[in-house]
Formats: sequence, structure tokens, C-alpha cells
Amino acid sequence: MKCAIMQPTYLPWIGYFKMMNRVDKFVFLDDIQFAKRSWQQRNKIALDGTEKMLTIPCITKGLRHQKINEVNMDFSTNWKLQHQKTIEQAYHNYPYFTELQYIFELYNEPPKKLSEFTIALIKRIATQANITTEFILSSELNVHGTKSAYLLNICKELGATEYISAAGSREYIEEEGLFRQSDIIVTYEQSEPFIYKQYNGKATIPYLSSIDYIANHGFLKMKEEVL
Repeated sequence: MKCAIMQPTYLPWIGYFKMMNRVDKFVFLDDIQFAKRSWQQRNKIALDGTEKMLTIPCITKGLRHQKINEVNMDFSTNWKLQHQKTIEQAYHNYPYFTELQYIFELYNEPPKKLSEFTIALIKRIATQANITTEFILSSELNVHGTKSAYLLNICKELGATEYISAAGSREYIEEEGLFRQSDIIVTYEQSEPFIYKQYNGKATIPYLSSIDYIANHGFLKMKEEVL
């Protein structure tokens, strides 16, 4: 049984879903330290051929050691409408813009918690791309540890025989060496940029949010040609 463990991020890039589609169980690592100004609360799209960052404001003052699943979004400004308008401005002429409406529905009455909102968005995209992986929250598992020990213990709890890891975690996983002492195989998902044709003929900006691909090619091609 293959599993992957990833932090929930805001409208993640296409590689996130590619990894998700490779495994039987996908764990949202929602009970580790929240990192401000990280992909946990932001991502980028293409607007007029340049990168445009979309950031969810969060309540963090005096709450330095919050876990991801403890962070509340800040609704003192209408960022929900701003994000929707920016996405519409960027992609309203694209051939599959209407497919983004299914995602927009979640902006109407989002939960207060950041991770609940970002995970709901991720699941919506996964459903439309026909990804049938089982989803699990790390916070709901009776597992403890730090860094690679925590990842290994999650894998053991789920009965995994292979762990698919993001390439960025390779250094500390290999340095700590705990997986080498176990029966669980580690495979690293490479993070090369996925290049695809842009409807307007402009050059692809690497590592954009997956909604850029969806607006260009739709959910069906995402399943058939990417995943």
C-alpha cells in the first residue's frame, strides 16, 4: 500500500495532485507548525503573462506556535471576493474558465479554519479530476513524533509498504535514516515544472496553481494527460 503525506496548501500546483493520484492513501499533514507567508496560505496564478500571488490573510498576532489546523482566516477584509475577481480577471477568456465555478462555490461560506478551507478546495479539485485516493488527516491519527519519525509512524499506522515523498523532504529523511531501518520503501516525487500549452500562446510560468492548468485544459485532460 502506497501513501503520501503533505501539508494542506492553498490551490496547490499540479504536481501535488500527481503525487496524490499515485497513492492509495493521502494524508493531510495538518498538525505541524504553521509557517506564515508559505504555500499553506498562498499560491500564484498567471495574470497578463506575469505571476500574481493570492494570499489568504490569517490571524497570527500573539499566536506564534499555532499548528496548521488551529489557524483561523482573517475576514476583516473581503479577500474572498478579491481572490475570485482576480482569478476571473486572469482567466475569464480561457476555454475552461467555467470549470473553475465549481471551486468558487466554496468561497461563499468558507469555514473559519484555514486548513478546513484549503483541504475542501483540494478535495473539490481531486473529485473533478476523478482522483479516488483515500484522504486522511494526520491530526485524527493517534501518532506522535517529529520530522521523519512522525512521517514513518504515520506510514506504520496506516500499514504502508511504500512512502511517496516530496523531493524537498529528501535531505532530512536521508540524514535521519529512520526509513532505512524500516521495511517501508521511500520513493521521491520529482518536482520538475510541468510545461503545458497556454491558450493565449504566452510562455508557461512554472509551478503555478493547478487552476491555471484547469482554466487552460479542463479537468478531463488533467486526469488523462497529467495524472
